[in-house]
Amino acid sequence: MLLAWKAEQPRLTMLAYNMLGTWAEAQDVVSTVGEQLLGARDVRNPSAYLTTLTTRRAIDVLRSARVARTEYIGPWLPEPVDERTLPEDAAVHSSMLRVGLLHILEQLPAAARAAYVLHHALDYSAPQIAQVLETTPAAVRQMLHRARLKLDAERATEHDPARVAGMLDRILEAINHADAAEVARLLHEDAVLYNDGGGIISAARNPIFGAAKVTRFLLGVAQRNPGRGLRRTVVNGEPAVVFALPERTDVLGIEMDGGRIRSIWQVCNPQKLGSITAVPG
Repeated sequence: MLLAWKAEQPRLTMLAYNMLGTWAEAQDVVSTVGEQLLGARDVRNPSAYLTTLTTRRAIDVLRSARVARTEYIGPWLPEPVDERTLPEDAAVHSSMLRVGLLHILEQLPAAARAAYVLHHALDYSAPQIAQVLETTPAAVRQMLHRARLKLDAERATEHDPARVAGMLDRILEAINHADAAEVARLLHEDAVLYNDGGGIISAARNPIFGAAKVTRFLLGVAQRNPGRGLRRTVVNGEPAVVFALPERTDVLGIEMDGGRIRSIWQVCNPQKLGSITAVPG
């Protein structure tokens, strides 16, 4: 079983990350699963068994983590992971990895999130998920139905990397030229910006709603930091931008809808940027 666990580690880590939104916690979950295998014998389907153990452990960790996140200062965003840190695996490039989607998944109960991830990331059927969650296929179908109703109404619909990269270039150029009209034009009228500093780095304590307010915020930050450097990168399978400031590093990404930017996520908390800052600029 330990050999199977070692071979499955990349897949299991991705599963746990989709459940938790933090890379270190995902790695801890998979390590704990490895420790549980010491007494395992006569397992007919090691892959399914490991998936079950990982999912159940991730649910326990997620429930505990959400208690702590209620005391988090400012919006809590998932940890962006540099593409070069992610394992070489087809599942890595799944749209399930998007920071924006992981953020929305935070709204689901832990078991419903597990069902959604197992179904969309691993193609598990309702009966298979029911076995993992120790419930009925009917209950799983109900979870998935409710999750779709919630997520489909809120998540952005455009995920083509080339379009996202092009839009990032356009809004950065507009910000650099202090072109408020162009920035506002690129934003959806109901745009929202999430700024995660975790109380460690100065950041907006609440989400910023509306194109006008988001525009003022972005231009104000740029005006206060004229010497910032930036580089394009890929995190969680999508284009993003790294801002290098004298005493901090920020990572910014976007979600698009209808050809405009629906949401902007900006992670400033250094505790979430280990994989980003480890990559040379």
